Amino acid sequence: MLLSKEIVVYLNLAGCRVKQFTSNLLRKNNVDLTPEQFLTLDILWNQGAMSQTALSEEMQKDKNSITQLVDALERKGFVSRQRDRKDRRSNTVVLTEKAEMMKEETKQFGVSMLDELLKGLEEEELRSFLATLKKITDVMK
Repeated sequence: MLLSKEIVVYLNLAGCRVKQFTSNLLRKNNVDLTPEQFLTLDILWNQGAMSQTALSEEMQKDKNSITQLVDALERKGFVSRQRDRKDRRSNTVVLTEKAEMMKEETKQFGVSMLDELLKGLEEEELRSFLATLKKITDVMK
């Protein structure tokens, strides 16, 4: 197999497995979130309220996918939508008190989950891998 094709196959496979791995850990630890919902909350915890458009750009997802994601988080009571006063067509996604109350414990769980995922890899390997992933991502902008 061509090296470039093999790399792309393994990137795709790794992405799928990371999603499955995190999904299993979340379920095992009784965290009622999908990996994408977890990521969405993490972004909002780190950056604060933002428009659905900004969230779409941050997560590199189309607007319809973000709408479904926010709908699901809203049904679970983790976020609410607020109309933008300047542009009533735009919604700002805001964390609820429920989401804020679980922030520290859930973020700590997320760090533990990532440590579990990457165990066995040395820091230098991780730094090199990250640099390579950034280069690949930059090519696709």
